[in-house]
Amino acid sequence: MILVLICFAGCVTSKIDYVENDKLPKDKVYRISDVFMKDGTIINLRDTEPKYKAFYKGKENVITYYDNEYKTKIIELKDVQQIKIEILESNQLVTVLVIVGVLAVVFVLAFYAALAYGFEMH
Repeated sequence: MILVLICFAGCVTSKIDYVENDKLPKDKVYRISDVFMKDGTIINLRDTEPKYKAFYKGKENVITYYDNEYKTKIIELKDVQQIKIEILESNQLVTVLVIVGVLAVVFVLAFYAALAYGFEMH
């Protein structure tokens, strides 16, 4: 079971990309890590659970995140120049093939072990 989980985890890749404030991907899974503001400041959002929201408390196009005291903070995208994101991609075909392959190997090994120890098949 652990081997299957390890194989599954190995079939997910990530890549770093920098996007403009209005070009966050809609069809991909990603994590926001840094926000580069128009005034030159950089806000590190790692481990703050940042999320893009089209509308939040009367404001449009914002990123929400939690500060050190777990209070929700807001960054308006109109003030953002660029966003550093980590795009997560999984290859489902490779994942399925790896899992089926591992299970096939386990089955074949169990079959040969049963034959080697003289278990009779009925």
